[in-house]
Amino acid sequence: MKKILIADDHSLVRYGLKVALINHLTDVEIDESWDGQSTMSQLKGNTYDLVLLDLSMPDTDISTILHWIRNFHPDTKVLIVSMNNEVVFGKRALQMGAHGYIEKDASPEELIKAVDVVLSGKKYMSTDLADAIVNDTLNGKASNPFDQLTPREFQVAMYIVQDYSITQISELMQLQYTSVSTFRRRIFEKLNIADRKGLMQLADAYKLN
Repeated sequence: MKKILIADDHSLVRYGLKVALINHLTDVEIDESWDGQSTMSQLKGNTYDLVLLDLSMPDTDISTILHWIRNFHPDTKVLIVSMNNEVVFGKRALQMGAHGYIEKDASPEELIKAVDVVLSGKKYMSTDLADAIVNDTLNGKASNPFDQLTPREFQVAMYIVQDYSITQISELMQLQYTSVSTFRRRIFEKLNIADRKGLMQLADAYKLN
């Protein structure tokens, strides 16, 4: 029997994913979570074959969840299911330890394909995401300026775009206030911007919000 966790803050999305999985897998047990706290609670109390994880749940630091899974449940596979731009966020998710990335507007058939690939122990990514990774490798440079950022810097940048304060980011990511301030300074330097307004404009240009 396969044991799967669906972590998403939208009940309709969880329901749709659950129906698709039940219709495809003959013997499966499915749990649900809806924010960072409920997701970590489920992970600490259970061992899963697969986690379907949304990138944008409330009060959730995705890197912390992925790091925890790698350390304590290394056999658990993680498939990111998100509305975020896959070429940017997909690469980041794979770098942080996810086993696959699929957009929420993908067809049920593509979702099932992604689930099967990840459960088999392989990485799953769309053709667009695979092409972007190959092109970056062949060209030897990032396809957009945000690729200059480290995974932590990228996370902080996205929280700043969402108008989180330094205090809120430090609490969410469990970092010192001064560390987040340093990340913000490095982000602005690397992206050659002066303030949050500049970051917002750049994020809009690359469809990151």
